Amino acid sequence: MSHHEYILGTRGSALALTQSRIAAETVTALYTEHQGHHGTADAAEVVDFILRTVKTEGDVLTGPLATLGGTGVFAAALRQRLLDGENASEENRVDMAVHSLKDLPSAPCPGLVIAATLKREDPRDALVARDGLTIDTLPEGSRVGTGSPRRAAQLRALRPDLEIVDIRGNVGTRIGRVKGLEEHAGKQVVLRQNAETSERADHGVGTERSGDCDAVVLAVSGLKRLGKEELITEYLDPTRMLPAPGQGALALEVRESEFENPDPAVLSDAEVARPVRALGRALLAANHHETRLAVSAERALLRRLEAGCAAPIGAYAQVVEGDLVLSVVVASPDGTDMLRHTSATAELDVPGAERLGVRVAEDLLQMGAAALAGLDLK
Repeated sequence: MSHHEYILGTRGSALALTQSRIAAETVTALYTEHQGHHGTADAAEVVDFILRTVKTEGDVLTGPLATLGGTGVFAAALRQRLLDGENASEENRVDMAVHSLKDLPSAPCPGLVIAATLKREDPRDALVARDGLTIDTLPEGSRVGTGSPRRAAQLRALRPDLEIVDIRGNVGTRIGRVKGLEEHAGKQVVLRQNAETSERADHGVGTERSGDCDAVVLAVSGLKRLGKEELITEYLDPTRMLPAPGQGALALEVRESEFENPDPAVLSDAEVARPVRALGRALLAANHHETRLAVSAERALLRRLEAGCAAPIGAYAQVVEGDLVLSVVVASPDGTDMLRHTSATAELDVPGAERLGVRVAEDLLQMGAAALAGLDLK
């Protein structure tokens, strides 16, 4: 048995740490299981990960997230550490990064590849409201917090009488904006010198106010991973509010040099991708095929529309009875007008999923999506 240890780069927030730990444990467990199934247990490789924090611009800059670089603001520093590769000092080296896929730009990053997508957590949005309220029972004029133009537009379409409040911060500070849940904004878990500590979050990004909203909208996946699912007062079905492309999925990104053939279209086949060391082999074993198909379609749609988190676009794909089905909503920012479109393909591979995403994007553009959502197509 051989043992291999790698550095996993992560942001220092509670959610990022939790997701990185989930990814590390999942990769280790699935690779061990994979080797057992393929009769290589006697000469097994064991992979372990050491977490290393990297501060990103999104952790320190203030202002609306959509104006700060959008989906890339949390990923850039982690990606740079990966790209530094062997040129990085030992204390700065990173071998893998874990991203919330909805926060990752849809365009490929030269030199890096998403080697695995873990099985998707619940992709829905959730309402966390005072007094057990739901979207339909919130009083007229209620203040609902979100930093997402996609959520804001769909909320306005459902309830034009609500006041939408732009909020930022980690999950705890956003929950703390809800009346009666202020205590959740008080502390945050951070990683200092690879040791977890609990620090006051009173002066962090997004903690300027607390208790000033009647509700906030957050991703179910983040609440579940942080053990805060009991705070959800309503799960928002995709028929009412489509999630962000990639929401609920974790992307495991490494340098292309981990594979002799790093083409994303073939990474599901180890014999074609030809990983060069245990890290690549472990990631291929951890990849969840149906999740990979779904997010490939969703992200191909975004790429064709040249849209990021500042665009009011929701998308959700899933495999249903042997077909990959993609549903999309494109809204005007004020939620007064919407386009909805659903299409499917029987091609259950990455190229087929991406073709589906592009085809749906083309259909939406023909229907006027660019003008509706204010997309700046080049």
